[in-house]
Amino acid sequence: MSSPKGVLPQLDTFSDALERYADWGWLVLRSENRLLLTTDHQVSAVEMAAGIGGEVQHYLSVRMLAGPVVVLPGRWLFLTESADEASQVNLIRLRARGALTHRLGTLVPLPPSRIDRAVVRWSGNGPAQRPFLPPFSAVVAALRAVTETAGLR
Repeated sequence: MSSPKGVLPQLDTFSDALERYADWGWLVLRSENRLLLTTDHQVSAVEMAAGIGGEVQHYLSVRMLAGPVVVLPGRWLFLTESADEASQVNLIRLRARGALTHRLGTLVPLPPSRIDRAVVRWSGNGPAQRPFLPPFSAVVAALRAVTETAGLR
């Protein structure tokens, strides 16, 4: 009995991704059709609307501070160094600009998860080796810079 077209490669992709994430030292849980990164003392995530996310990624890229970005339907997740020690003012600045901070113990989806009938993917090709994680403060500064330029103080 053969499997439907595409099923086995998807399973292989999940297995490969789990192994790669484990090699990077990330705690990733598998839940049905999702791989979920557990944010911890090494990695946090900043979630924002996709449109502004593209501007933030460009801002970070120009300054050689771009790190991995997970693309969700309508949202981007910027993976950063831990935000556990972030000042309250930075968290408030992000929230005021429509961004969410996922810190210690939060679960966030990683590629190749499926949510809302869409595949979670990396922006660009995604990291082939353990990625550089930008400082949390760099993402805060980038979001602040691009929104102030747009008049969203």
